[in-house]
Amino acid sequence: MQSQTPPRTSIDDLLKITYFTRSELEHLTKHYNELVHTNDKIDRSRFRDLLADTFGVDDSLIMDRVFRCFDLDADNYIGYDEFMKGMNVFLKGKHEDRLKFCFRVYDLNGDRYISKEEMYLMLKNSLVRGVLLLAGEVEDDDGVKDLVDLVLKKLDEDRDGRVSESDWASAIGKENLLMEAFGQCMPNNRLIEQFLNPTVEEIATKPVSKAAMVAAMISGISHHKTVSME
Repeated sequence: MQSQTPPRTSIDDLLKITYFTRSELEHLTKHYNELVHTNDKIDRSRFRDLLADTFGVDDSLIMDRVFRCFDLDADNYIGYDEFMKGMNVFLKGKHEDRLKFCFRVYDLNGDRYISKEEMYLMLKNSLVRGVLLLAGEVEDDDGVKDLVDLVLKKLDEDRDGRVSESDWASAIGKENLLMEAFGQCMPNNRLIEQFLNPTVEEIATKPVSKAAMVAAMISGISHHKTVSME
């Protein structure tokens, strides 16, 4: 027997628990209605299309994790309330909200730690791709492992070989750019404004992604380390 879809939280109530304005909530509701599946929920495929086409989040591994963070009841669909609560952090979240969200995305197995193995998978998919784009180099597995070691040293505050939520908060407090060190999982301000206010004209120039900027920073650290050892 198919479970009954729970009633949607009213816009008046959402105004009390989100950072959105009434007009933004109405816009989000309209967009949700355009994306819903036959069971009045958004399926994984349509949500991935939304992430890639609208918000520039196009790494397959990261898209799956963002979907999981929205899908609070783990039924493989995103309901109305899940969509609104997820978008509240995704589009309007304060620094602490975004900090926790990115950590949940990067904690691939949900054990409340980011391990070296998880770092390797994500860096292989996204950060290294940014390094290759900027440096025009071919990176081997040893190069990826070197990058993992460098990033781990920056994030692992208690030196236990993995990154806890406490490590994460402390390290990001010192270097905010590291918040999306393992790949873009949140949209930039321009894309957020365009989505919430469709009348805003699209800027022709495409900014460098945060992942690419982090890649350049880590690549610079790696280069500096190599020069210092010579």
